[in-house]
Amino acid sequence: MAASHEYQELEGLAKMSIAAYPDEGYSDGEEIEIFEMMYNPNTYSQEYKNNYVKQKTQGNTGTLVFTHTEPDSISFEFLFDATGASVSGTSNITDQVLNDKRTDEVIQHFLGVTHRRSGNTHQPNFLMLSWGDFEFRGVLESATVTHKMFNLDGNPIRSTVKCSFRKHTSLKEQAAEERRNSPDMTHYRVVEEGDTLPAIAERIYGDPSLYIELARVNKLVNFKTLTPGQRLVLPPVNKGDL
Repeated sequence: MAASHEYQELEGLAKMSIAAYPDEGYSDGEEIEIFEMMYNPNTYSQEYKNNYVKQKTQGNTGTLVFTHTEPDSISFEFLFDATGASVSGTSNITDQVLNDKRTDEVIQHFLGVTHRRSGNTHQPNFLMLSWGDFEFRGVLESATVTHKMFNLDGNPIRSTVKCSFRKHTSLKEQAAEERRNSPDMTHYRVVEEGDTLPAIAERIYGDPSLYIELARVNKLVNFKTLTPGQRLVLPPVNKGDL
């Protein structure tokens, strides 16, 4: 599923910036370079994707079985214009494009930081996209360069770069998230419409029969009656002790 968002060029709206980091920790002060884009994008698209495989059994066409969720991705189209016809504010890329009077050289600079492998880390840089309250951390998945206008020497003077970025979460952050969601740790859940205690036990512990333990811990007289907004304690459960 993809969602599309449109933005107008608002006066005072800061330029989108892309900071490149050598490691997935995005350590403060260790960015290789920060780009302030020449223009803010007019739109961006986000994609959310689940993957399934089809398991076939004798006599039917098969059943879709969920395998995993892909990391979120986001797409932008960036404009580079050396004609000077529609300059919007200043940035390091704007100054370079207008000084070069062509767009291909600054685009190669952009790809050198966002796409190509670093000689030190032997992998592309990790990127942080910032735009007002918006922030996205990930890596450049693909970039398509389109040159649209040329000068008398054949050099491109107006170009677009359509970029797709894939969200990246460091191993340290993944481990912390797994600890937060682990059934071996006490955490809490607010009841939503349609929730049942067996369903919550199945989701958290993989065993719907543990609803009995949840009812005991939460001192529920009638486990079938849950109220939306009700706060439940979800303790670590050792099935061997039940």
